[in-house]
Amino acid sequence: MKLILVLSSLLLTNLVFGQINYSSEDSGTFQTGNIDSPFLRVSTSTGNKIEGSIYLDENWNQAIITDSQSNKTTSMAKFNAYHSEIEILKDDQVSSLIPVDGLKVFLNNRQFTPISIQDKPKTIFAEILVDGKNELYKVYDIKINKAPSDAKLLSIESIDKVVITTTLYYNKENEIIKYPASKRDIKENLSAETINVAKNNNLSLKKEEDIIKLFEYLNSL
Repeated sequence: MKLILVLSSLLLTNLVFGQINYSSEDSGTFQTGNIDSPFLRVSTSTGNKIEGSIYLDENWNQAIITDSQSNKTTSMAKFNAYHSEIEILKDDQVSSLIPVDGLKVFLNNRQFTPISIQDKPKTIFAEILVDGKNELYKVYDIKINKAPSDAKLLSIESIDKVVITTTLYYNKENEIIKYPASKRDIKENLSAETINVAKNNNLSLKKEEDIIKLFEYLNSL
């Protein structure tokens, strides 16, 4: 069956490839460059529709950007889960905030910072769930739930759905790794102290809200 590429109009920009811009506002300076490749997907010639968004919030919201020297600036921004990027809107131009070490971005009641993980070929922005000596992060991505292949036969509209996914990561011995999902992996990767603290405080090692409480508790010790 013939395949066609459908290009989302969400990420259009006229920035020159490789260009880096420096923006100075208030007391801080931040760097922006061209956004990652636009959201491409492969669909069949049947013309399936796409529902959903690659953004945590489609709207532009004010972000507070803090650099490693605690200098702050503000900009209109939104978080792109597909590329784990923070897009910046300035002078009607859309660009991507360069994930420089020490940068923190407060956006939509979430705080993001650059991290490097083995799963990704480049440094990305992740949400900080717990900061301190025991760090916990949430990494965003997307998946596409495709319409059933027999949708038309069943007189159902063929709609592919974009779903934002999340994965927890934590800092272990100065390396950011994926939080273990299975009981076996938890036992093998988490320290005995961590497991005992969770047990003594009736905290689940699988529920996000309990994992956050666990890491906050460990930081208080």
